[in-house]
Amino acid sequence: MKQYVLSCAKTIPRTDRKLAVFLNGWLMEHLDSDLVERFHQTGDNPFSIYIDEQPTMANMVFNALDAEMETIFDELLLNPNLQKFEFVSATQKEFVILNRTVRILTEKDLSRQFYQGGAEGWYDLKIISPITFKSQGYYQFMPDVRLFFQSLMRKYNQAIEKSEQIDIDLLDEICKKTQVVSYRLRTQRYFIHSGFVTGFLGNLTFRCHGSQTLKDYLGAMLSFGEFSGVGAKTSLGMGAIKLKNQKEENNGKAKS
Repeated sequence: MKQYVLSCAKTIPRTDRKLAVFLNGWLMEHLDSDLVERFHQTGDNPFSIYIDEQPTMANMVFNALDAEMETIFDELLLNPNLQKFEFVSATQKEFVILNRTVRILTEKDLSRQFYQGGAEGWYDLKIISPITFKSQGYYQFMPDVRLFFQSLMRKYNQAIEKSEQIDIDLLDEICKKTQVVSYRLRTQRYFIHSGFVTGFLGNLTFRCHGSQTLKDYLGAMLSFGEFSGVGAKTSLGMGAIKLKNQKEENNGKAKS
């Protein structure tokens, strides 16, 4: 898996809330039409995107979850001819690229974290873009332990195991042994085309009081979640998280 961060200059204090949706549209225009059609037909999105907005910068973040998307993003995003993003409908229509960073997380990294991690069982998360879950036909926007880790497990199995099945017994054990112990969250409407989805964002802390194996498993899943996103609409910019208390060597390697 690879994470591509393209840092761009801002010319206005605050960008559009739909900027990540515009970024998704830009990406679809630059992908092969057969690939885009496959995404639409299967619902399989082996990538996620989001905007990490800073005071003077807007970081356009693309995450490739399989080898095919890595190759595509390498050719598209690391091409020196790509100098800026242009969005016709955005308030700031041009974002000049100032810097590019690639971060890599391999299955070997995750396995090492799982088998040798020594996680303490406290997981402090920054939720960068709103999280929402699709459950029983409705969008849910509460920090529910089951929905949170069920989403991560499904995304991991789809990306790595190429399966949609998850271990329900393991999920039940996670729910028994893991709690939300602290949060500072707010809801936010996330506008998509002519409608919106409500999600939550801010800061959230999980605590696991289960076995060391379970603690290390959750640490590995949350590291994966920095690439996959959590919940629904991650290919449109929702569900971006950052694990604040994770050691860098266990959480992907950065390359400039």
